[in-house]
Amino acid sequence: MTSRAPRLTWPRPTREVRDGSLWFVASTGALRAPWRLSVYLAAFAVVWTLANSFVYPVLSVATSWLDSPPALYSLMMLISVTGATVIALRHVDGQNWSDIACGRDAWRGRVLVFGGTVGALAIGSVLAALLSTGGARLSGLDDGSGAAEWSATAFRALWLLAPAALWEELAFRGYLWRIAEQAGGSRVALWATSVAFAAVHAFNPGANVRTLSIVLLAGVSLGVVRQLTRSVPAAWLAHLAWNFTMAAVAHAPVSGLPFDAPGWRFEPSGPSWWNGGAWGPEGGAASVLVLLSAVWWYSRRMTRAAPIPESNIDVRLPRVANLES
Repeated sequence: MTSRAPRLTWPRPTREVRDGSLWFVASTGALRAPWRLSVYLAAFAVVWTLANSFVYPVLSVATSWLDSPPALYSLMMLISVTGATVIALRHVDGQNWSDIACGRDAWRGRVLVFGGTVGALAIGSVLAALLSTGGARLSGLDDGSGAAEWSATAFRALWLLAPAALWEELAFRGYLWRIAEQAGGSRVALWATSVAFAAVHAFNPGANVRTLSIVLLAGVSLGVVRQLTRSVPAAWLAHLAWNFTMAAVAHAPVSGLPFDAPGWRFEPSGPSWWNGGAWGPEGGAASVLVLLSAVWWYSRRMTRAAPIPESNIDVRLPRVANLES
């Protein structure tokens, strides 16, 4: 018996939206996508309010003794997104974590290593392209810093970036992907969630049409990782490896957000359209070339692979909890 590589597939949309005559529920028993989205957003607002009223003060006091207390925004967002997902997924849809590619199989070591490696290699290629073409340079800082200072900086970056990447992937490549996929198919899910992913970065410092377009392309790339691996955690580690390499290794801005790092700086030189300027190395044409190349290569490789057997395709639709009783 020979093993075959998984195929990048784009299933046709279900008939969740087009069937049925009720305003809220289709004939399949599934709550229609706009109402599921509304429930999710309402649940997020409730959990966000509760988390900031009760959890945030406790964490603020618990970390106040540190010389540089860590930012808690990303952690509050992760708590809120996780809470909203539990409410909408389990208590409205009647589904489980595997239905949004977060089940036990999604956390397999090989899948996680694949995601992290893809993210690190992709941004590493961008950095290498900029350094080799003169689009950026590494400038040393005479600050007397050593391994201890770098380790502390890397830990602070990880504290901020890990929950930030996780809540974004859980929201966009997790529950929102599931809603869009069941309403319009996987291609709709890919592009709809990528547009939403770009939109949440619109308030970052230095955001403009160019940088947000590249964030949209990054969302497409993460969606391809999610689709290839059937794993949101793999997309999370690809996302985290990309951001962590910029912040803790290259000491460059991440999506317009600068990081105070010791030892050296990754400084752009030349046109910002190529190196990303103040947005960071992910905001220029070098990043576009790498992301497009990666998506093209994986798409060609996987579409040439053997199709997935019909028995392995999950076509279950969500059910509205307690509606059929």
